[in-house]
Amino acid sequence: MPESEPAHESENAAAPRRLFTALYPDGAARAALVALRARWPGLPRRLRPPPEHLHLTLQFFGAVDARREAAWRAQLARLRFAPFDLELTRAELWHAPQGPLVVLRAAPSTALLGLHAATDALARAAGLTPEARAWKPHLTLLRDASGLTPARLAQPIRWRVQALALVWSELAARPPRYHTLAQFAAA
Repeated sequence: MPESEPAHESENAAAPRRLFTALYPDGAARAALVALRARWPGLPRRLRPPPEHLHLTLQFFGAVDARREAAWRAQLARLRFAPFDLELTRAELWHAPQGPLVVLRAAPSTALLGLHAATDALARAAGLTPEARAWKPHLTLLRDASGLTPARLAQPIRWRVQALALVWSELAARPPRYHTLAQFAAA
């Protein structure tokens, strides 16, 4: 999970920030994801999100002001969920506005859907409006994947979800950085 940088965080606390909630794979799952990406040798580094950035997004919001961010953190602190197993079972090529992506789709999971619904409700309570598009649980494995055919997974990639992270996506930094602002552990 990305580390937060408290000094840098406080310097920019008043400016709206791109925030999202995420589930980060454990070390074994992250290693399996990196090994799967190795099936496409020779791809430039810029197409491969750094291993510590690999995550499954629950909610994404554009610019969130400091007042709503504080309200969202307070709402997320109320979150209660049991640990559960998450499985990534298939690779797909998605055509996104920023270019084609290779994503890994999550297997249907009542626990994952419940966590998504609960965090959506908490975001609304904080004054945020979740995306209108249907949520498709996935992890982005490769960016700008023109001409690539996703490889079949020999076996699902699994991890035990034991925490949810609130993350700031700092795109102005080069390379872009993710800062974990808070973590909310399963009960």
